[in-house]
Parts: sequence; C-alpha cells; structure tokens
Amino acid sequence: MKTKDNVQKTILRSVAVVVSFVLISLTVSGQDFWKKLLENSSFNKIALAMIETPKATETSGSTTENFNFTLLENENDPTLELENWMFDENHFRVAGFGYTLENDNDLGIEEWMLNGDLFLVNEDVETSLELEAWMTSEKVWEI
Repeated sequence: MKTKDNVQKTILRSVAVVVSFVLISLTVSGQDFWKKLLENSSFNKIALAMIETPKATETSGSTTENFNFTLLENENDPTLELENWMFDENHFRVAGFGYTLENDNDLGIEEWMLNGDLFLVNEDVETSLELEAWMTSEKVWEI
C-alpha cells in the first residue's frame, strides 16, 4: 500500500511538472522568447550550417529596378534668437520663502544637573538563584 501511494505521488508530481512546462512554454512563446533564445545560441548557427543553402535564382530585369534611391540631406534647425521678454526679470522671479536665521544659545552645565538628589537612581539587585524540588525531580525529567 505504501509503495502504491509513493508511485501515485511521483506520477502526480511529474504530471504537474510537465503541465507547468507546457503552460510556461505557451506563455513565453507569445513573447517570442524561443526565437530570441535560438537566435543568440550556437544551436542556430549549427542548424543553419547543416541546412543546404538554396541555389540562387536568376532575377529578371535589370538590378537597378530594385534599388530605392533616396537623397540624404543634413537637416538643421533654425538659429534661436533672443527676444526682449527673455531679459525681463518679472517673468523669472524666484519664489521667495520668508525665513529668519535662528541661533540657539550654547549648551552648558547648570547646578541642578549636578544635584544627585533630583534624579532617582534605581539599582536593580538580582537575587541569587535557588534550586527547587521540581528541578531535580526524576519524575519531571524522566531520567
């Protein structure tokens, strides 16, 4: 009976792993993960080397028909000019914050700080430990 249970558990775990791999591969394939992985791996190069390259087919017509001639020009933005409003300080006011500089007095020791009667000093004194009967009882500790 125990062997049967272990076999069933093992089969269920392996089925769960297979199902999770299938689900993960389906979700990842939607993001072209496998394609990107194969493009960057050495398996892709080996597979391409093993496949015969197709024979070149002759194209009809002249080769200049397939070219797209475009004229490349350098594009320049027009130069910027300064205008009068750019020099007006009313347009560029900094928000003023009203603050004042505060200075604290230097700290010093006063007489009341040195008076020990003002402070409650609580010195905790621990009592010594004592053995009790239950600590050495064989019934409690099953010795």
